[in-house]
Amino acid sequence: MKKLQKFTFPVLIGIFLLILAACGGDDEPKVTTGESFEFQYVCVNRTLLPCKVIQEFMDSVRAKTDGQVDIQLTSYPELGISGFDMIRLLEDGTIGMGEIYSGFVGGEFPIFEAANLWGAYASVDQWFEASEALQEDIKTLVNRETGGGRIVGFNYYSGNYFFTKKPLNTLADFKGVKTRSHSNVLSDLVNHMGADAQTMAFADVYPALERGVLDGAVTCGSCAVGQKWFEVTDYLTGPVPGTFAETFITFNATLWNSLPEDFQNTILAEGVLHSERAKAAALQADIDAEGQLIELGMEHSNFSPEMLALLKEGARLSVIPNWAERAGGPESEAVKLYNSKVAPVTGLYVASDGSVDEK
Repeated sequence: MKKLQKFTFPVLIGIFLLILAACGGDDEPKVTTGESFEFQYVCVNRTLLPCKVIQEFMDSVRAKTDGQVDIQLTSYPELGISGFDMIRLLEDGTIGMGEIYSGFVGGEFPIFEAANLWGAYASVDQWFEASEALQEDIKTLVNRETGGGRIVGFNYYSGNYFFTKKPLNTLADFKGVKTRSHSNVLSDLVNHMGADAQTMAFADVYPALERGVLDGAVTCGSCAVGQKWFEVTDYLTGPVPGTFAETFITFNATLWNSLPEDFQNTILAEGVLHSERAKAAALQADIDAEGQLIELGMEHSNFSPEMLALLKEGARLSVIPNWAERAGGPESEAVKLYNSKVAPVTGLYVASDGSVDEK
């Protein structure tokens, strides 16, 4: 069983202080009367932990606005969307409020993947340091690319594992393994290891594993518990270090601007509290999910030091340079952002010729 990461206790303390702040003071915020707003929040999949944790956010917003803001939960599968076009759906108002995952939208907007470059991190602590360094930039970028959309909070998904029908003990074991990937950067890492990356919507993975269309798949431990991948795979390898994911809880600009200012302020305050809860839940899930999967019958193995070195090599030789090229090259906005905010954490810098130097 893993030890608690150093981020866990500050997160819990942060939640406590935020709750005290929210409860303190004698003056209750003004609540708009006579106006009601009902809309849906679209998450990746309602079986996943972050989509369950956000229910407290929705309940609290409803209570703090005396029921005048009523947010109901729905999901990508229920609406028949993959998530790859969430930026556009939020921009044109097809979706009023939804969750953006950088891996899904990274094909069109590589800049959003600047903190989620697989294989680059040695620990989840490093990943948090990089992602938090980018949060204000991400808010600005989402606002720009969605035509004025507003991030009001973040969801967090815990560390990712390989789920396979056969064990992955050596590099040779990866060769030709048809593996579901959920982002371009993950595909680059999977292919570097000798496996065969297959892009597929999350809801389609279970039947693909069941029918043998896939030999394996990659996702977070708690995600696999929710989707019951232990029924169609036998071996659990990992986690890949520093493969948490941060998703962006985003309003369409028109919907956000239609809300009275006091409702906006309530949602923003509750979004801060939710982000801390979601972070704590993901950290706890990172500890618990591995044990749950073993109890459910999966055989677990960690990556050996040699395999971990190969993952880092994959980041240096494939993941980061391929991402930099997709993003527009060394002089692009995305690569400059990465080199200034993320590379000091990973130690991997994109050079002027597009190669990656380790410093």
